[in-house]
Amino acid sequence: MSVIKIRNLTKRFEDAPVLTNVNLEIEKGEAVVIIGGSGGGKSTLLRCMNRLVIPDEGEIYIDGENILDKNADIDAIRRKMGMVYQHFNLFSHLNVLDNIILAPIKVAGMEKEAAVAEARQLLEKVGMSGREKAMPESLSGGQRQRVAIARTLAMHPSVILFDEPTSSLDPTMVDEVESVIKHLVSEGLTCVIVTHEMRFARRVASRIIFMAENRIYEEGTPEQVFDHPRRPLTQRFLFRSRMFETEIKSESLDLYALASALRAFLNNYESETRQEKLILAVCDELLYPVFRGGEAEVSSCSVRLLCSETSTRHTMLISFRGIDSDPLGEPFLDELNLRLLNNYADYVFSRKTETGWEVCIQM
Repeated sequence: MSVIKIRNLTKRFEDAPVLTNVNLEIEKGEAVVIIGGSGGGKSTLLRCMNRLVIPDEGEIYIDGENILDKNADIDAIRRKMGMVYQHFNLFSHLNVLDNIILAPIKVAGMEKEAAVAEARQLLEKVGMSGREKAMPESLSGGQRQRVAIARTLAMHPSVILFDEPTSSLDPTMVDEVESVIKHLVSEGLTCVIVTHEMRFARRVASRIIFMAENRIYEEGTPEQVFDHPRRPLTQRFLFRSRMFETEIKSESLDLYALASALRAFLNNYESETRQEKLILAVCDELLYPVFRGGEAEVSSCSVRLLCSETSTRHTMLISFRGIDSDPLGEPFLDELNLRLLNNYADYVFSRKTETGWEVCIQM
């Protein structure tokens, strides 16, 4: 049975199309994850579903009711459509328990004793039992998001909409929120999730929606979309989503910041401890000597880290432009530098290019 039906949905902002003729049905118990590039309409589609954004054309049915009808009860609709936001939106002046019981008491008319009892059950469900009196500022990002999920569940929605629920979290906190959402999905709760985390999408979704060109460009199971994408924009997006890419310039060289960014990106994928050590070795034993230790002039390079979705084998490519000498040899590196690199890498090699040299590191 379809919980959500969307027909010919169109939305423009200042005459620029964001959604064009979107059609979508979501069945009861599905976990539909919406992915796509920035500006592709993902969050706009989600916000149309509970009328935070009013579309210009089309129809949206929730449990058979057209929510865009002028006589539709928007408050009743939003009670059916729970929303979990990117930045948690907890009330900072209320403790965890009071954040959860506020809406059931004020909006749904529950007795306080019943609301408190249910709130304690929900906190246990999301792994936050015992933190009822904690203030939001004392919690980690992952804990605040789990409280936000419990607060949404307290209103007994038939559907929960998640708008980038893990994007404000450190990589170490993503798993705890993912585990809660997976548990809700396993219990049959209908979920619609917008995310830029591809591993998260693969693990949680029963169906993937890829949005491009202001519409649903491709959809299917996680295996179909991630492992066998049919259409060119999907293929390009998924390839780019697995790649960290940055430009380094001699005058603004900050290897500590680079190492931190590389490790944060790597932590989104299956990895090994030695690979984090390799990133530090690349910065200390390759990039620093090339930029600071050699007599040759090196002004810039590009660094790309391409991560695998299905294994712990990843590849780093570093392209040095405008140099004639091999960056893995004199006057840049010595035998000790190379030994330290090879200690953590599967293999390291360099090759001459039309514009300079490229170093390939298999992790």
